[in-house]
Amino acid sequence: MKKLSFILTVVLLCSAVLVSSGCKKDDPILMEMEEEEEEEEEEEMQTEYALGWTGDDNLDEIPTSTNFGFGNGDLPASVDLLAKFPPIGDQGSFGTCVAWSVAYNIKTALNGMQNGTSGSQLASPANQASPKDLFTAIPDDEKGADCNGTNFSFALDVLQNRGVASMQTVPYTNLGGCSQSSLQSSWTSEANSNKIKYWRKIDASHQSIKQNLANNVPIILGAKLADNFMSWNSNTVLSSSTSFNNVGQHAYHALVIAGYDDSKGPNGAYKVINSWGEFWGDNGYVWIDYDYMLNEFCNGGNGSQPLFIVDNDEGSVNPPDNTDPVISTGVDLAPWVFEDYSTYDYSGISNEREMNFNVYNIGNQEASSNTGWSQYYIYYNAYDANDYGVLFYDEFNTSIDQNTFYCDTDYHCTVNLNIPAGANFTETAWGYESILRTYYMPEITGYYYLVMIADADDTFAEADELNNLFYTTIEPHYFDNGYGLRPEPGSGNSQNEFDFKNNLTMNQQELDSNIFNSAVNANRPNAYTPEEIKEFIKREKQNGRLASKVDVFAQQGNSEPYKQK
Repeated sequence: MKKLSFILTVVLLCSAVLVSSGCKKDDPILMEMEEEEEEEEEEEMQTEYALGWTGDDNLDEIPTSTNFGFGNGDLPASVDLLAKFPPIGDQGSFGTCVAWSVAYNIKTALNGMQNGTSGSQLASPANQASPKDLFTAIPDDEKGADCNGTNFSFALDVLQNRGVASMQTVPYTNLGGCSQSSLQSSWTSEANSNKIKYWRKIDASHQSIKQNLANNVPIILGAKLADNFMSWNSNTVLSSSTSFNNVGQHAYHALVIAGYDDSKGPNGAYKVINSWGEFWGDNGYVWIDYDYMLNEFCNGGNGSQPLFIVDNDEGSVNPPDNTDPVISTGVDLAPWVFEDYSTYDYSGISNEREMNFNVYNIGNQEASSNTGWSQYYIYYNAYDANDYGVLFYDEFNTSIDQNTFYCDTDYHCTVNLNIPAGANFTETAWGYESILRTYYMPEITGYYYLVMIADADDTFAEADELNNLFYTTIEPHYFDNGYGLRPEPGSGNSQNEFDFKNNLTMNQQELDSNIFNSAVNANRPNAYTPEEIKEFIKREKQNGRLASKVDVFAQQGNSEPYKQK
């Protein structure tokens, strides 16, 4: 009886299904309703993942990396940094992808590499940076309501100036409005000890991306997504976009590039970390084709290509700046600029300037010409230090007779003088307190810094390397075809010539350290650091590019040489 009942039940069910199917087949209205439901289900499936990058970062005002001197040597065929990251995270239905990429993935990985954190330790919330804390700390007018969207620059500014608390302290739960008013003092107190030093954009080139990855520097990525990305579920290479019918044309998302493989796919591919959980893509990751990455996928709202790297606060995992160990003896060179001003009013030459300076040896050891040290006065673009030039320079060496100097042009002198401990350059050479140097700004337009650098080759291991630099522009100044303007364009005030006058009293304390030693300040915390600029110029001299800048001046003809001592 039981068997017969089961058979009858199955028959009845099958008949019901057949009748139902037949009705739908014969009823066009029911068929249309079913198709609409299927389309809605498909659209819901394709758009169920939240995004959150608004795509409005102004890349023109973000400093470009000086590339850390990675060189042009052979790169490995593949790099995989995934083991240095925490487990795949899930941002859920909130537009917090920027905080996941910047805090949870990048900051956690950098801290882990810095501290030697193991894979199992990276799985602990105590060792993970909280995306909720970072997103909540972003000013409310710089993010969308209900935890919905922000820019990289806002998040990175907070990470640099405030820091980020751990996932243990601020778990990714109970998200609501994400207003700053919900921040707790304990979060901020912990965050203050977990900051970054600075952040930079990098060139959107395979060489730059690979060089960073090969040097354990993961990359923050802003991408434009298509419909096929939303439902991606494969370990094959994503190499093209489909439609934007479901996600829309402004589907911008934050991710992290954590590796590459030249043999993956037809062109090679980058390994990218997402924040949609491990059931999306290839266990939460995706391979992106090399060409597709730079031509279409990595794309901002204005057609830009946002790629960023971060230098951790202390003990950075990035290739280190060239800093010498702190020592208590030796040479310690400190340039000092008294004035730098335009001569246009009486010379009629808009880009002619004069600079009154000296270089002091405040150490307790003689700065000998035998070492071959040098000093440079340079300019560099406030947002791209690779755009730089030499205004004048002097070389201290033994290529000429002892206790003599020779200036073959206005831009260059060779000096064979030893500067005793406690003495200075101009008094040793001429018996003067300082020297007046005429120089000419090239016909550049934009925002630039001017900085005097003593021991530009880093010849001496000094007690303090930072006082080797002296900025006559602690804020970048605008030059119009080489003519310096103050105030800057757009200020609404009349534009006068940019002139610098040092009002500090020159003494041992100020020579040791003063406000003109760095362009980094409260107004511009993300400006190029003195360490970056000094290392950059040293490297430029080693690779020959600095010499090519100098050759530009040599081609302009020699002037009458200064008289020898």
